[in-house]
Amino acid sequence: MKPSTGDILAMAQYPDYNLNTPFTPTTNYWINKWDSLSSSDKTAMYKNIMVSDRYDPGSTFKLINASIALEEDITDTDVAGNYSCAGYEMFGNQKVKCWSSVAHGSQTLRKVLENSCNPGMMQLAKKVGAKTLYKYYTAYGLFSKTGVNLPEEIGSSFYDVDKILPIELATMGFGQGISITPLQLVSSISAIANDGVLMKPRIVKEIVNTDTNAVTNIDPVQVRQVISTETANKMLDMMESVVTDGTGSKGAVKGYSIGGKTGTSEPPANDKNKKEEDKFGYVASFVAVAPAENPEIVILVGIYNPQVRDYHGGSVSGPVVSKILSEVLPYLGISPDKIDVGTSSSNTLKTVPNIKNKTVSEAQKILTNAGFRSSFTVNGNKNEVLVTDQVPAERNKITK
Repeated sequence: MKPSTGDILAMAQYPDYNLNTPFTPTTNYWINKWDSLSSSDKTAMYKNIMVSDRYDPGSTFKLINASIALEEDITDTDVAGNYSCAGYEMFGNQKVKCWSSVAHGSQTLRKVLENSCNPGMMQLAKKVGAKTLYKYYTAYGLFSKTGVNLPEEIGSSFYDVDKILPIELATMGFGQGISITPLQLVSSISAIANDGVLMKPRIVKEIVNTDTNAVTNIDPVQVRQVISTETANKMLDMMESVVTDGTGSKGAVKGYSIGGKTGTSEPPANDKNKKEEDKFGYVASFVAVAPAENPEIVILVGIYNPQVRDYHGGSVSGPVVSKILSEVLPYLGISPDKIDVGTSSSNTLKTVPNIKNKTVSEAQKILTNAGFRSSFTVNGNKNEVLVTDQVPAERNKITK
């Protein structure tokens, strides 16, 4: 998502299906069970889980709770000893553990996020209280559909605010026991990346009548101010620390400041309403903003039921986020904002030349002379066909 406009730049999922043969399963996930499914159950293959399925967001949700505590002036980013991790919290006779086998000890809020510490977030949720959390969840749009122009969007699933038990408030602090759609999470994090302003997700930017060339514009829709710009900036700063010094290190991209948060959500317990084929194990996720200091992109990658020993979001989804952003940021003409110490920027960055209105062969020579490797696919004579547009745009500086 582009946080300033709500534009959905990309949305994809797997397992997928072939549009040419939509009723033929193409992956083992569906092939192995296809014949045993009813006609109605088979429609799950076509479900857009970004809007039509919900999941426990896990530790990515800690960003939302942290922003609420900051906005309410209950805590700050770097107050020593604000939180303490003994490796668990007790609720009567029930022990709720941290994900780490080693206790994190005394921590600031920044360190709680860097370590993705569950006890720290349980303590934070208790300080804030359920009613205040729910007030902001409402502002973030988590109790309503996003209103995106896509079919079969569903809403979230939360506890009744008047019936929340202490242990439920605690687990909600680290994103368990509640269920939202991936798009709801991306929209909420985009609000943090957009100076605290929530935008309505936008799929279509304009509609062109091919007969008359009349253009119908669909303007961005600002929903509301959720948190202050000051709080949003504090959150972005801590998100960058998660990548530079915490569990999100594998989401880093050379040359760019990246902010992020890892998440590893457990399977929903006792979900009697979920069909067997829709149930899953752990979800390893990573949400990121880039560049961290002036976000142009918010991205969420969720990998369901990863078949590896280290199934945590930082290890599984972090590298995927890094790979996607390393290709997408230059493609959109977003210049690097971080230069490695000891590396000359003139050797690391190259200025994109203007190749519009040049023939393909001329464009290839210009790019080569500018220090870029390039490949071309062209229908027609490359000495005659002209380049009509380019991304990244001219004068942007991108890595070689």
